[in-house]
Amino acid sequence: MTRAAAGPTDGALVDPGREHQLVEAARTGDEGAIEALYRTYYPVVYRYALFRVGSATAAEDVTSQVFLGMVRHLPRFSWKGKPFVAWLYAIAQKQVAQHHRSTGRTAPTVGLEQAEELIADTAGPDATVQERERRLRLAGALRMLPDSQREVVLLRYVLSLSLAETAAAVDKSEGAIKQLQLRGLATLKDILGARD
Repeated sequence: MTRAAAGPTDGALVDPGREHQLVEAARTGDEGAIEALYRTYYPVVYRYALFRVGSATAAEDVTSQVFLGMVRHLPRFSWKGKPFVAWLYAIAQKQVAQHHRSTGRTAPTVGLEQAEELIADTAGPDATVQERERRLRLAGALRMLPDSQREVVLLRYVLSLSLAETAAAVDKSEGAIKQLQLRGLATLKDILGARD
């Protein structure tokens, strides 16, 4: 099981020391380091894009643009006390917004096929039909959350970012993230309870 499928943790996606080495090597043009960053963060960025744009093809395009932006801007990247994934997340947010502007859409919708892809990606090959149906209901309920709660729940539970990574990504304190997460989970429980 990959870390992204495991649920929220307080660990980072990558060991911070290893991440720092990879980023610094990538900044100097080391293709192996750039590839390692791509392989490490592609699944997280793709799942975020898929959830936000609602189409596998569009998510692939957005994800490609995120990594092109990463390569283009790496020489100017500087550590500001935040994990690297927070920087990538900021690029992803901009690319998603650009996608919505270019398509004239403001509210993402995840169709049944895309929701199933997102769910299948996190459910694993041994998931039961009931587990997949439960995840599909959850994907629908997530879209009903207020934006700030949805973003935190998405980052913590779908993308499995740590509390610190989530706080850095949305530029809020860890305490604020905990509150948004608690409210988001309570709202999800109410939405899902009303559907049963």
